[in-house]
Amino acid sequence: MNIAELELMKLIHGERTERIPFWEVWFGMGDLLDRRWAGDEIAAARELGWQALSLRGLGTGGSFQVTNAASDGTDHYSGGGLHSLAQLEEILMPAWEQAIPRLIARKEELHEEGLACWLVLSWCFHAIATGMGLENFALRCYDDPEFVHAAMEWVEQRNRSAIDTVVAQVRPDFVLFDGDCAYKNALMIRPDMFREFTFERTKETVAHLREIAIPYTFHTDGKLDDVIPMLIELGFSAVHGCEKQANDLDELVERFGDSICLVGNMDVVFLAHATVEEVRRETEQMLITGGRKGRFAAACNTSPLDYIPDENYLAFADVIKNF
Repeated sequence: MNIAELELMKLIHGERTERIPFWEVWFGMGDLLDRRWAGDEIAAARELGWQALSLRGLGTGGSFQVTNAASDGTDHYSGGGLHSLAQLEEILMPAWEQAIPRLIARKEELHEEGLACWLVLSWCFHAIATGMGLENFALRCYDDPEFVHAAMEWVEQRNRSAIDTVVAQVRPDFVLFDGDCAYKNALMIRPDMFREFTFERTKETVAHLREIAIPYTFHTDGKLDDVIPMLIELGFSAVHGCEKQANDLDELVERFGDSICLVGNMDVVFLAHATVEEVRRETEQMLITGGRKGRFAAACNTSPLDYIPDENYLAFADVIKNF
C-alpha cells in the first residue's frame, strides 16, 4: 500500500478525509498487547485499525525528572533536579547515528505492512519544565529568565542536531514533538511569556524539518486555546490530546478545524469505568463531532494503560474501524 494513501497521512499533509483514521499516539496497555498479540505491535495495529506505529523517541541525552514509587508499585513523576547550565553542559551528545540502521529497517518493515511511522522529539518547554520541577520552573521564569532561555535553547539545539543527523536519513513519515505545556484550565505560564520562551527557537527547529519536507505534529495535555494558534503559525500539521476534561471538542473543531488536524479526545478514565455500551456511544459521538470538518483522527487523549478493561478498549477500536 502507498503510505500517502492512508487517511492519516492525507490529514497530516493538510487534506480532508471522509473516513476517520485511528492514530493511537501513546499506548501503555502492555498486558493486553502481550495477552492478545504476544507483544506484536504490528498484529495489534492490524486488528485495531491503527494506521501508524512509532519508531520511538530521540532523546536529548539526559533527563532530570525525578520519579517515586506509588503504593501500587508504579513509578510516577515527582519533580525535577535541573538547577544549573553546568548540569546540561556535562551531558554528552547522544550517539544517534548508531540507531539509524535499526530505525530504517523498522520503517521499511512498517511500510511493507501498510503502516506509517513517526519519530518523537522532546520539545523544549516540556523537557525543561519537567526537568526543573514545575514550582522551581515557574519561579525561575520570573527570577532568572536568562537561565530558562538558555536551557530551552540547549534542548532545541539538540533537536536540530537530531533532525539533521537522524531524521534526514531515516525519513519517517512525520515527527511528533512531545510538548506538555498546559493545565486543564490554561497554559502553565502566561501566554506572552510562553511565546517568548518557545516561539522563535521552535520556529528555527521546524525550519530544519521543512527543509527536508518532513511534516511535524504536536502533543500536549490540557487546554488548547492558547496553544493551537501558535502551532498553526509554526506550521504544525496536527495536535494530539484534545483532552476531554479540558476542551470542548465541538468548539475546537469550530475554531481550528479548518487549519489543523485535531487528534484524540477519548478520556482514558472514562474508558476505565464505563460499560461497553457507554464506550460505544461515547466513541461514536466523538467521531461525529470531531469529524465534522474532515480533519480529525481518533485516539485517546493520553496513553491508555492496563487499568482499562480489555473489552472497553476493543469496543472503542471497533467503533472507529467500522464508523
